[in-house]
Amino acid sequence: MLSKKGQVTIFIIIAILIIGAVILFFTFKGTLRKEVVTTETAPIKNFVDECLEETAEEVIYKVGQGGGYYFPPKESTETGIAYYLINNKSYIPSKEKVESEISFFVSEKLFFCTRNFVDFPEYEIEQGEIQTITEIGENEVKLNVNYPLTIKKGESVSRIKSFETEIPVWLGAIYGSVSVFILEETEQGICLSCLSNISETSNLYVNMFDYDNETTIFIFKDENSIINEKPFEWVFANKY
Repeated sequence: MLSKKGQVTIFIIIAILIIGAVILFFTFKGTLRKEVVTTETAPIKNFVDECLEETAEEVIYKVGQGGGYYFPPKESTETGIAYYLINNKSYIPSKEKVESEISFFVSEKLFFCTRNFVDFPEYEIEQGEIQTITEIGENEVKLNVNYPLTIKKGESVSRIKSFETEIPVWLGAIYGSVSVFILEETEQGICLSCLSNISETSNLYVNMFDYDNETTIFIFKDENSIINEKPFEWVFANKY
């Protein structure tokens, strides 16, 4: 039989081995998950990266024009401009809703941008479901896309799935300014001085014009955020 001292020594050794295994697991966890882009997969990876950036810019710009929506919501003008206020009731979409809107349509349109990879006839490519996660920051919009691809060329078989891009548009800052303006309008009523303050403090160009006797259209424009050679705009309507 082992002595008590021997048993303690064995337990200590086992504990050290377990701790070492845990440390090694977390050390190499990121490395094991990282995809290796080979000479075979590089053209496909680059092509999808370009498509993702192009698609993201298109969707983000359209969502800005729609006040956070790609297609007009139920509460909108006849011309499709989203209402944020109707008789002092707020309909502004949450930041999470805007992120979800961008994610959904980037996933939908990225598939059409890649066009079933017809530009790569020498490859046989199997495609999985596209899933996008969007994160709106103050000065940028980050998109992480899971797009599983099995790429075959001759006897070579490779798999890639992780793509990401960052669009330098001040969407978070603009959304925050618009949210403050809507809150002030619900508390104070029509607040022209609020627009002036927002324009000065946020470095945004704010325009407004009458849509009809009850409705005013607002355009928050950031001259520093350029998408497809156009300043980024956030457009919505208030009915008083």
